[in-house]
Amino acid sequence: MQNSTPRPGRKNVLQLALTRLILALLFTLPSIALAQLAAPNLALSNLSDGIGLRWSAVSNASGYRLYYAPYPYQGPDSADSMDVGNVLEIAGDLPQLSAFYVAVIAYNEQQSSEFSNIEYFIVDERHLNYDSDVGSFNGLTLIAPISSNATYLIDDFGNIKHQWQSDTPPRLSTYLLANGNLLRSGNVSTGFFDSGGKGGLIEELDWDGNLVWHFEYSDDVKSLHHDIEPLPNGNVLALSWELRDDLWSEVIAEISKLGSDAGEVVWRWDVFDHLDELGLDSSSATSEDWIHLNSIDFNHASRQILLSSRSHNQLWVINKDDGSVAATSSVMLTGQHDAKWIDDQYASSNITVFDNGSSFSRALEIDSTLQTIIFSYGNADSEFFYSPRISGTQRLANGNTLICSGVGGLIIELDSAGNKIREVVNSYGGASPKGTVTDIFRAEKYATGFTAYF
Repeated sequence: MQNSTPRPGRKNVLQLALTRLILALLFTLPSIALAQLAAPNLALSNLSDGIGLRWSAVSNASGYRLYYAPYPYQGPDSADSMDVGNVLEIAGDLPQLSAFYVAVIAYNEQQSSEFSNIEYFIVDERHLNYDSDVGSFNGLTLIAPISSNATYLIDDFGNIKHQWQSDTPPRLSTYLLANGNLLRSGNVSTGFFDSGGKGGLIEELDWDGNLVWHFEYSDDVKSLHHDIEPLPNGNVLALSWELRDDLWSEVIAEISKLGSDAGEVVWRWDVFDHLDELGLDSSSATSEDWIHLNSIDFNHASRQILLSSRSHNQLWVINKDDGSVAATSSVMLTGQHDAKWIDDQYASSNITVFDNGSSFSRALEIDSTLQTIIFSYGNADSEFFYSPRISGTQRLANGNTLICSGVGGLIIELDSAGNKIREVVNSYGGASPKGTVTDIFRAEKYATGFTAYF
């Protein structure tokens, strides 16, 4: 492991920094030596009528203290704590809409630990009930098994908390929107552009599974594929193959929704207009799908687009305003997937990517210039996992890292120091409702409070 201090997560860095600042003001630990005891790892069961907390045992601890404060913060006088003795879990009913920050420390007669991971919860009968694992990031994970027409939100133990049913399997990405809607790609069987990741369809379903938008972009000269990216204005960026004589170009299309079953391409970028900038020579192509982009991401601060070319083992950054190429990667990658900015509200954000590799895979953090590996997890020994295709990596807001080794459906979560704290194998979407391991393109974890539903 090159660097075991991953950076905090995408779109939530400001919220996390504010939370930590508030907690530093809220909670004052006893004035005895700190950090001699290990910090506990906290887990949370977010229930519709109460809360359950449990934490890992700490060697040499004689007891534990629970710290809590209202969420949102209501001033220093609102913070409190309670000694819970040597128990490792507590639970209780709370009034509806109770919302609190919670953290735990371990102590003995001489020492106290640092805080556990800090979580918050909301008691609301409208919210989904779910369990988190000790030390994990509090929230639910979105998966869309490749062999299934269903999309699932699961908790840390693989339990389905919500699902959507579609008419086609994913091709291949899915996103949860802040309003609770599901944005997904699907497959249109046209007989053209027969390659892995072919889609041709984008649809949006509301929380209850009703289809609210449907758009097809697939015929004998073009087809959507692999990935899409929702934009704040409601438009969608999408990857598209387009026929150029006997080769396929890669096109980025920005699609504006029209009604419930149509869309308009309001901006487009064609790789064939930028071959020299990218150092590409179409005369050297050995297949029609000679570039094979497989992910797209947008940085709202820099107005740049991040692309992953599996065939060329490269990441590219494109300036959306003029279409110019801002950067190409020089780090060694092999068949990588799911390149995205850690914080897409920050122009100089670092980037995470799943490096599929040839004999083992790695979850990487790369600096914003695409030249240096900052963090790496995965090797041929104790950190082994391997997926020759699909897969993804996500940096979470508490500094944890979520890894989806897509072939075999393995989901791993690392803590902020790079230690594995949990793993779950997807068993949904196969021949039976549960029990058959199925591949997933990637997994994305969404925090408590991301929508009104959990």
